[in-house]
Amino acid sequence: MKYHKILKAEKALSRNKLFRIGIILSGIFSLAFGVVTFYGQDSGNFMMSIDRDAYNRGIVIAVDESFQNPQARLMTEPVDEARDLTYRWIKIDEVKNTDGNYNDPDFDYVAFTFYIQNSGSETVNVSYHITMTDVTKNIDEAIRILIIEDDVETMYQKQDNLDEFGAYPIYPPTLPKPLYFISDTIITRKTFRNFKPLDIKKFSVIIWLEGYDPDTTDDILGGNIKMDMLFSIENRS
Repeated sequence: MKYHKILKAEKALSRNKLFRIGIILSGIFSLAFGVVTFYGQDSGNFMMSIDRDAYNRGIVIAVDESFQNPQARLMTEPVDEARDLTYRWIKIDEVKNTDGNYNDPDFDYVAFTFYIQNSGSETVNVSYHITMTDVTKNIDEAIRILIIEDDVETMYQKQDNLDEFGAYPIYPPTLPKPLYFISDTIITRKTFRNFKPLDIKKFSVIIWLEGYDPDTTDDILGGNIKMDMLFSIENRS
């Protein structure tokens, strides 16, 4: 049985949606990713970059913890033809244990692991925030973003709307409890402090369309989203 049919049985809904999931860059020291259909061939790539100030002060990124080839920018291939799925189908351990892009042989979702290192000489505080820079067809209502920072998982979603009966949707216990987007455009803001010389942090980013979300309907078919995960060195007060 194909996986989208399994989801149909679990949800008692008939869906067979086809999305194009890719990643696009904008901003400084940024990750960008999304569900895209109308962007150029190269803009479906997942990119990370650091701004000049952070790079000059020794903040670098790489797809492996050895940092044999530190970069100011990284890129991965897009994921095409992705359908709705659910959190428990995602191979979390495989994603975390695969440097760079992870391609699930069974399901389609964005999954990328990278490392950030302080190769400079000063201890700094590094802030990042994730923003949505372009959304069409309300696809942000159904998307889920899982950020795994040094093995700590945090799932983000847009706050649900009340249904016609004045009730919020009830999700199965297999879904993590989410943090809601800060605003219509900002998903989250976070800071990791006292990032010392030679310190390394590991990030995995996973993005999918959650099949249990009642907003995952044919109305969002072909929708687009672009998101930036922006890092910067926090200014001293």
